[in-house]
Amino acid sequence: MARLSELLPQSQVPPEFAKQGEPPTIAPDPDVCQECGGLGYVRVELSIDDPNFGRPVQCRCVDAESQRARTDRLQQYSNIGPLSRLTFDNLISRGRSSDPRDQTHFQRCVDDAQAFAKDPQGWLVFVGASGCGKTHIAAAITNRCLELGTPALFVVVPDLLDHLRAAYRPDAEVSYDQLFEQVRTAPVLVLDDLGTQSATPWAEEKLYQLINHRYNARLPTVITTNKPLRKLDDRLRTRLGDPSLSQPHADPISTVHLLEERRPLEDLGMNMIGLPMIQEMTFESFDLTDFRSPRDQTQREQAYRAALDFADNPNGWMVLLGGRARDRTHLAAAIANRRRMSGELPVYVQISDFLDSLRRTINDDDQRDFDRIKRTARDCPFLILEDLEVGMRSDWVRDQLFQTLNPRCLARLPTVITTPHTLTKLVTDPGWERLARLLTDPRFSSEIVVGETPQEEQTMAPKKARGRGAAKRT
Repeated sequence: MARLSELLPQSQVPPEFAKQGEPPTIAPDPDVCQECGGLGYVRVELSIDDPNFGRPVQCRCVDAESQRARTDRLQQYSNIGPLSRLTFDNLISRGRSSDPRDQTHFQRCVDDAQAFAKDPQGWLVFVGASGCGKTHIAAAITNRCLELGTPALFVVVPDLLDHLRAAYRPDAEVSYDQLFEQVRTAPVLVLDDLGTQSATPWAEEKLYQLINHRYNARLPTVITTNKPLRKLDDRLRTRLGDPSLSQPHADPISTVHLLEERRPLEDLGMNMIGLPMIQEMTFESFDLTDFRSPRDQTQREQAYRAALDFADNPNGWMVLLGGRARDRTHLAAAIANRRRMSGELPVYVQISDFLDSLRRTINDDDQRDFDRIKRTARDCPFLILEDLEVGMRSDWVRDQLFQTLNPRCLARLPTVITTPHTLTKLVTDPGWERLARLLTDPRFSSEIVVGETPQEEQTMAPKKARGRGAAKRT
């Protein structure tokens, strides 16, 4: 019999199996765990006397997969959807308001929201106008709860009511009872936009049943609304404002956080000081070279210097008359921005918006809001009223303006008023005598003409000759 060493050299590898150089490396499957090879278990080198010797140990990939599966389940349960992008990390910690008071309070709301997400207890209620950051904070609470493994359900109130109505249908995927029970007993419930739903008796009853159950069970709840609590249904208001439900990390005397305090004329919706275009109108950006005649140049320069002096030393009233509307607005905004840089927050409103807001409160039969709006304009430390049109024939309009401005006159509160009219128009227009006396009182009011008015330009323009020989030869 031939030896193995004699046979091996004689054997030949078939050509199809012949390899050149190093054997090819097979790339590992990225979806397969490299520690256990996809088995889910590994063997650990142990001494023979160890009780776990020879026993398979669960691989770390199984624990990671379990955590991912739990996270996915929580994410699906939460109903957070695309709002998963709204977190505390990308939240403006001091809010969008330019008012330092609102910024300080917003920071406090964020701190309380983070504490709540870490240890959900009690209720948090956020009140504020649309766009002030309520939904972002509510979504951030939900997302932080999910990160920490706490089940949290996020629902928009009008959408929830729509789903409940749809659940009555025979072909509904989820029955009404199942859906309502899921929301009512959620470990952490976030209700966004309470108060924006249709105020039907059915909707009010369902919301009360939901909130009352969570109130009695003391289940952690977050609620956002753009309505003052006093405008909500009485039963809801007593639940949301109960001090015994105070979030323990927040102010113990109230469950309610006002993200931006509702000062009617200081909301961005009415106070133009917060508008980007107004903020760009400064003394530095005012173009003194944009004049149309030597007289226009002189008047614009004088108006510029007078407005700058008033902004640095506000004393009495300033009435910006005539000229181009953009120049009047620019100088009024420049005064407001300069006072703002000094730490003051002027109230800068369009007169038509001010009057419309008063009318709305009358139509809504809300005397409290009516009084608050007038009181804010009447008593604020620095007021700018844009576009006074004295041609309005309404006695009500004239009375409201006089009742707002006369107390400011008596208190000598700094006030800027812009108007397209000339001084003559202000004094002679029938029905405006009382206001005209205030605006033209030399003891505390200065009238500044902002460039030539169109009437002046037309009067001063050279007349065209009518036919041959119309102009005299000298």
